[in-house]
Amino acid sequence: MSSRSPRAAALAAPARVPALMLALALLLGACSSQPPSPAPDAAPTAPAPSAEPTSLDDLDPATMRVPRAYLCAGLPAAAVEAALLGEPRRVETWADGEQARLTDRVRDVAHEGGCRFDGPSRTSAAAWVFAPPVAPQRADELAAAATSGDRGCREVPDTATYGDPSVARTCRTGPLRETRYAGLVGDAWLTCSLSAPRSVDRADLEARADAWCAAVLLGAAPDQTSATG
Repeated sequence: MSSRSPRAAALAAPARVPALMLALALLLGACSSQPPSPAPDAAPTAPAPSAEPTSLDDLDPATMRVPRAYLCAGLPAAAVEAALLGEPRRVETWADGEQARLTDRVRDVAHEGGCRFDGPSRTSAAAWVFAPPVAPQRADELAAAATSGDRGCREVPDTATYGDPSVARTCRTGPLRETRYAGLVGDAWLTCSLSAPRSVDRADLEARADAWCAAVLLGAAPDQTSATG
């Protein structure tokens, strides 16, 4: 298990008051574009209770299975607030076939399920998973596409894997910088991201993204073996 000094601050963020839990529960219960279709066995969409943040170094994606629905149901409110360094001001969730804000500039019909939390100072945390299962060969293609042709990008140094295969990159887009992890966990292609203004120190952004993406992975598969040892 490796140790990286920038992570210490990101992993020490305390849980906030229960009011944030209630606010997130209400916001996550509905999609901003349209209400979700009722399902008899639908998973709850409220954030999970606060949990100790962890690091990707502490998780083993090879032992985990991520459901391709209700990805955001298990996210603790404390992890959202730690990623944003504040309370979320806007929450959006989406499901396969619904309109979604896929990026800051692109809105289209999603073939995935996910959520996005916009916080103070143009900070945004997101997570999503492809709706159909992804075969290893297709995952290799997705990983290759994620690392080709992007200017202003670099690999996150000394990072743990986010599946097999997996990608971890930090990219500049205008005034923003985004750190994104993506990888194949079981048969699910899972992606998480954290963006902030370029004035935010890159090492700090990457440390917070590590903790956020660990929370996404652990929240998606909370009852499964995940420790590396």
